[in-house]
Amino acid sequence: MDFALDDDQQLIVETVRRFSDRDLRGWAGDADRAGAPPDRFTHAASELGFFLDAVPADAGPDTSGMLEGDYSHTMRALRGYELGRGCAALAALLECNVEPALAVGKWGSAAAKQALFAALAAGGLATFVHDSRGNVIVTAEGNDVRLSGKLGPAPALATASHVLLAANGVLALVSTEGMRRTAITPSGWRAARWATAQLEAHRVPAEFILSRDPAATAEVLAWARTSLAARAVGVSVAAMEYAEKYAAERIQFGQPIGRFESLIRLRDDAMTTAAAARLLALHAAWQLDNKQPAAFDTASRARVIAGDCVTRATIDAVQIFGGYGFVNDYPVEKLMRDARAFEALHGDERLGRVLAQKVA
Repeated sequence: MDFALDDDQQLIVETVRRFSDRDLRGWAGDADRAGAPPDRFTHAASELGFFLDAVPADAGPDTSGMLEGDYSHTMRALRGYELGRGCAALAALLECNVEPALAVGKWGSAAAKQALFAALAAGGLATFVHDSRGNVIVTAEGNDVRLSGKLGPAPALATASHVLLAANGVLALVSTEGMRRTAITPSGWRAARWATAQLEAHRVPAEFILSRDPAATAEVLAWARTSLAARAVGVSVAAMEYAEKYAAERIQFGQPIGRFESLIRLRDDAMTTAAAARLLALHAAWQLDNKQPAAFDTASRARVIAGDCVTRATIDAVQIFGGYGFVNDYPVEKLMRDARAFEALHGDERLGRVLAQKVA
């Protein structure tokens, strides 16, 4: 089994790493305090090929993107890890178009493709919402459906033109026009343009219903969970990178605190778990690329172990910083808040597996 990156993968990873280390980390603190990305964020990210990477290149003259051939989830996981090292909130915005674009490209009608791809090509955003708690009521109206209930909270929903919604076995592309949206700024991923939306008999025409097959929703969730896992590992590693640097500079009892055995163990345990979670996320991505049914389960488990990893790693990083770890001037306080969002999105996999076993 060959784990080496090919030349194209290595080039992309190095490019994203430079962008993450130089720009995302530089913007992260101010973006967190402002609750919004910096003005130059969209332009800089677009130049590197974000936002349209999952839109087919042959979609049309006004709707074309950058995707030629099959989408690489392995490449997405590799870059997601680097983005997580930079800023989880900005990474969420950079990745939010992927699930809607891939789903519409695979199952969407000509009308759905035209609507979404034109909006994204014009600089818009889309987002994926999984109604894991059953807050949305789906009512059939002929071949159309009506949606009532609450969406979110979800990143990018405050500014998105479309939502890829998975609710009650229906996967649909939903326009945000007419939605009553409320922008919010939660403690984690503060710059990710979160919002909730209230739907009141919101009509979705038949041509915007992508699938009524639960397998389609499961596949989209596998895409999203694999990406979340990779980004969570990146945040875990970033927390330990900051902690290691601080521990090398902070002198206590005549020596750097990084030499204390207890802190060495904290860092080493976090990096061990992060290495395992990263491999599992990449394995899920490889399975998706090779269309293996086991990818759905692997993606779910990768997201669980990565969520556990980022929670523990960021708490331990704050502990290494001591009292300074809770001060907003230092980066690990933000990372500990960001860790919570990785647990909140798309439902509880552990509970879902238990319930699925009971039904079976």
